[in-house]
Amino acid sequence: MVFRKIGKRVKYFATTALDRAKFSLVSIGFLLKRPAYLLSFLVALFVFLYLLSFFKDGMSNWSLLCSNLPFGSKLNILGQVALKILNNFTDLYGVLIIFMSILQALTVMLLIFTWKSRKKDQAIDGASTGSIGAVFGFVALGCPTCGLSLLTPILTAIAGTGAVAAAEGISRILIILAFILLIYTVIKLGYTSFIAISTNKYKEKKHAKSN
Repeated sequence: MVFRKIGKRVKYFATTALDRAKFSLVSIGFLLKRPAYLLSFLVALFVFLYLLSFFKDGMSNWSLLCSNLPFGSKLNILGQVALKILNNFTDLYGVLIIFMSILQALTVMLLIFTWKSRKKDQAIDGASTGSIGAVFGFVALGCPTCGLSLLTPILTAIAGTGAVAAAEGISRILIILAFILLIYTVIKLGYTSFIAISTNKYKEKKHAKSN
């Protein structure tokens, strides 16, 4: 009996999650057809791709920008980062950066729509969860050397000589957590957006009939 109840709950949870994911895809598709939201998605996508690619090799680019290099050389560094965005398609690590950036851009677009739809509580909750996911993603994926430098001193006191290996393991866990949190945020905000879109369409039809 206990296993049956657990099985039913798991099935119900999985079915509900799948349905919400489908509704979320519908709302995302609807918003991407609207120029203003498509633009917000593309701008956010470029910003996140650029930032994650900028720190992909650690803090070296930042150090060069803060150095005494000529202004033209600094512009060249910024231009080379744009080329790194294209190079992301050539390896698994880069593909993860692209996927992470897409999720973050979708989160931004859905947050804008949710806030405009006067669903402020859901928007704030989504922003909190999405921000945590973005931070995890940046520490573990966007700037892996930064993540290692942050985690290694802490783990050295706990794991001793195995600190570096432990830090690398935790970085992988943070990547997984980042994706889970961002996917959860996109589905939750997407479902909220679907309800708002459906409500608006119903009101428009009702208003049209009354006229």
